[in-house]
Amino acid sequence: MVSQEFVVLDTEGTPTLREVAVFNHRGQLLYEARTPQEGDYYAADLARSLPEILRQLNPLIMGKTIVAHNADHDRQILLNSYAEVGLAAPAMQFECTCDLARSLHFGLESYNLGYLCDVLEVSPEPFSRDQAHQAAYDARYTYYLYRTLRRSQLAKSLAAGPSPFSSSRVDTPFQHFADDQAVYKDEYQRLKSVLRSISLDPNRQSKGAVIIGEPGTGKTHLMMRLAQDVLRQNRLLFIRQPTQESTILFHTYSRILESLVEVVDTSPNNQLDLLLIRSIRRIFSEIPEDRQTVGDREILEALNEEDLSSLGREDTGARRQRWERIESRLLTWWADRYSVSGYSRQILQGILRFCRYTDPARRESCRRWLSSGELVPVDKELEGLSAWDSELLREEFSLQAIKILGELSCLDQPLIIVFDQLEGLWLEDNRPILLRFGEVVKELFTHVPNSLFILTLFPDRWQKFQQDFDGSIVDRVAQHTVYLQRPTVEQLEEILNLRLRPLNVGALDLFTAEDLAEITQQRSIRSSLNRANEFYAHRVQGVPLPAALPLLTPTGSSDANLANRVLYLEQQVQQLQTLIKKLLDSPVAGSTGISQEVRVEVIEAITHDPMTVSASNSPYAPEFHRYWSYQRRTLQECWSESRIINDSDDLGKLRQICQAFKQHKALEISALKLGRRVVPDNLVLSDQQGERCLAFLHLSNGNSILARLTNFNQLVLSHPKTTFILMRDRTVGDIRSPKASQALEAFRNGTGDGRRRTHYQVLSLEQRVDLELVHQLVSDINNRDLEIPMPDALNLLVRQEPQNWIVKLVARAESL
Repeated sequence: MVSQEFVVLDTEGTPTLREVAVFNHRGQLLYEARTPQEGDYYAADLARSLPEILRQLNPLIMGKTIVAHNADHDRQILLNSYAEVGLAAPAMQFECTCDLARSLHFGLESYNLGYLCDVLEVSPEPFSRDQAHQAAYDARYTYYLYRTLRRSQLAKSLAAGPSPFSSSRVDTPFQHFADDQAVYKDEYQRLKSVLRSISLDPNRQSKGAVIIGEPGTGKTHLMMRLAQDVLRQNRLLFIRQPTQESTILFHTYSRILESLVEVVDTSPNNQLDLLLIRSIRRIFSEIPEDRQTVGDREILEALNEEDLSSLGREDTGARRQRWERIESRLLTWWADRYSVSGYSRQILQGILRFCRYTDPARRESCRRWLSSGELVPVDKELEGLSAWDSELLREEFSLQAIKILGELSCLDQPLIIVFDQLEGLWLEDNRPILLRFGEVVKELFTHVPNSLFILTLFPDRWQKFQQDFDGSIVDRVAQHTVYLQRPTVEQLEEILNLRLRPLNVGALDLFTAEDLAEITQQRSIRSSLNRANEFYAHRVQGVPLPAALPLLTPTGSSDANLANRVLYLEQQVQQLQTLIKKLLDSPVAGSTGISQEVRVEVIEAITHDPMTVSASNSPYAPEFHRYWSYQRRTLQECWSESRIINDSDDLGKLRQICQAFKQHKALEISALKLGRRVVPDNLVLSDQQGERCLAFLHLSNGNSILARLTNFNQLVLSHPKTTFILMRDRTVGDIRSPKASQALEAFRNGTGDGRRRTHYQVLSLEQRVDLELVHQLVSDINNRDLEIPMPDALNLLVRQEPQNWIVKLVARAESL
C-alpha cells in the first residue's frame, strides 16, 4: 500500500535552497517559502531566512517518504542547505517520480516533469512551461504525476482480482461485510440500550423500534452489525416482506426457522441450539442440588460446555436417556407455568428432536414437521407428533410456535425480530397484505414476550404506516425511532478504505481527487459503493466509465391509469401489425402492384420491436448485468443447501413477479378454486395467448397430497381451455404414496382439444435459483434496493435472459 504518510516536495536553487514547497498526500499545499532575494517580486509573507525555513520544514518531512522529481537533486540541495546553516539534516527517505516513470513507461522520448505530465495526462490542465521551476507549481504537478504512476502500478497488480466494491448491499444480517462502526455509532448504541432495557425488565415486555432511512443508507447493514455483535447472547430473527395475505404468520414463522438454523460465529451451534442449551440449562439449574440425579448433573455439565455432542453418540442408550430426561423436564416445566392446550407440547417436542438428532434423514424429518406440519418419519423421531399441514392450522400453529420461542428466551436473552424489505407492501396490489401485516404485528406484540421488534422503513413509508394503522399498532412499533442520515464525506471515504484494506490499498491510492469527490457525493452509501465499483473497473481494468445513472422517482408514484392506457395502445399496435403483415403476405398484395421489396421493407418496419433497441441501449444495462451476475452467484451458493420451502411462499413470490410484469404486458392475475375443497396453491395468468394456471406442490404426506392432486385434476376437467403447469421442488423428493402417484400420472396425461395442456415440472437447482433471482430483482426494485426502473429491468430481463423459465412462462406464454 502506498504510504498515507508521504509528502511531495520541490526545491529550487543551487547549491542551496532558494525556494521550497510541500504538498500532503491529499494534494493540499502544506508549506511554501522562499529565501529573500534582491529584487524579489514575490509576496513578502513567503520570505523566510534559510535557517527558519529548514526548522519549519523539519516536522513536515520527518518520518515521511518524500516524493520528488529527480529526487537526488532535491536531496542534495537540502543536504547542502542544512550544512550551510550548521543544522543537522534529518533522516530523509526519497521516492523519485522520474525513476518510477522509467520503470513503468520504458522508452519515452523524455522524462522531464512537463513532458511526463502531458503525455500521461495527469491533470485536466496541461503543464505550463511558463510556470515551471516555481516550487509550488512543480510540486503540485509532481503530486499529480506520482498519483497517476502509482495508480498505473496498482492497476497492473489488481487487474486479475475481483473488485472489492462488486457488492454494495447487505441482503441479510447473517452476511459479513466490512463495517465502519463510527458510522451510525450513536444510533446503534440506542438500539443496544433498548435491548438491554428488555433484558432488565422483570416483566419481560417486548418493545418496538423503527429504523428510518432512505434507500441505501445502511438499514440492513446496521442489522448485520447487531447480529455480529450480539449473536452469541441473543437470537436474531430476520423476516423479509410477506407475499400472501392469508399466511403472514406462517411466513413469519418460516423465516424465523430459517434464521434459527444459522450457525453462530465459528461454533458448532446454530441459533436454535444455543436457545435450547441456555434455556434448558436454566431449568436444570433450578433443581435443588439434593434432588439432582447423576443424570441431571451429567446433562448440566454437557450444557455448560455448550456442546450437544457431549450428551453422547447417536443411537447410544446414554444419549437416548439424557434426551428423554431433557424432554420430560422441559415439558414438566412448561406445564407448571403455561397452558398445555393447543400445539405447545408438540412444538416443544419438535424443537427438541430437531436438535437431538444428528442423522441427516431424521433431522430432515423433524425439520419438515416443524416447517410444514408433514409427518414423514424415518424412524421414531416423530412419535407423539401429529400433522398440522392443514391451511386452517398454519396460522394458529405459527403464532403458538413464535410465542414458545419468546417464552424460552425469557430463560436466556431477548429475541431480536427484524422485519426488513417491507417497502413493496405499499404497492396498490399489496394493500390487503399490508393491512393484514399490521394486524399480525399487533398479535406478535401481544403474545410474544421478551423481544425487540425492529421494522426498517423509508421515511415516506413510515409516514404512510402511521396513516394506515391506528395508534394501538403505531405506538407499540414506534416506542423507539432511529433515523439514519447520510454519512459525512469523511465517513464515506473511510468505508471505501475498509473495502480496499484487504488489498493493502487506500482510496487515495486508487482514485483521483475528482473520482473521490464524485463517489462521496452520491446520495447514499450504496450509490457511493456502486459508483466506486465503476471507477474501480475504469482505473484498474480500463473499462470505460459509464455516465452516472439518472435519479429515480419513488416506486409506486406512476399513474396506474396511464400505465393501463399504454398497455392498451400496445395491444392495438400489435393487432394492427399482425393484420398488415397478413395483408402483405396474401395473394391480393401481389395483384395490387406492391413490389416484393416494398413488402419486405414494410414488414421489417412493422415487426421491428422498439423495446429491443431500448433494452440494448439502456443506460441501466451495466448495472443490471452486475446485479444479475452477483445475485445469481449468491443464490446458487445459498440454495445449494437444504432450505425451508412451502407452496404458499413460492406462490406469493410468483404472484409478485406477475404483478411486476403487468408493467411489461397486458396481464390479468386470478386463481382457481374448487369450492371449499383444498387444491394446490395456484394463480391464473390471462393474456392474449390464453390462460395458464401455475401451481406448486411441495408436500410429501400421502393423504394431503392425494387430496390436492385429485381436486386439481377436477379443475383440469372443468377448465378445458386452460393450460395447467404443476411445479415441485427437487429437494422434496418423489411422491411415495401409490394413490397420489396415480393421481399425478392422471394429471400428466391430461389433454384437451387435441393438445397437451397439463405439464409437470420438477424444479432443478437452476430453475429454483431462476425463481428466487427474478423475485429478488422485483423485490429489490420495489424496495429501491436496486436503482433501475421496473420497465427497464423487465425489458433487459426479457431480452437478455430469453431461456429463463419465468420469462418463458410469464412474458412469452411458453411452457417450461
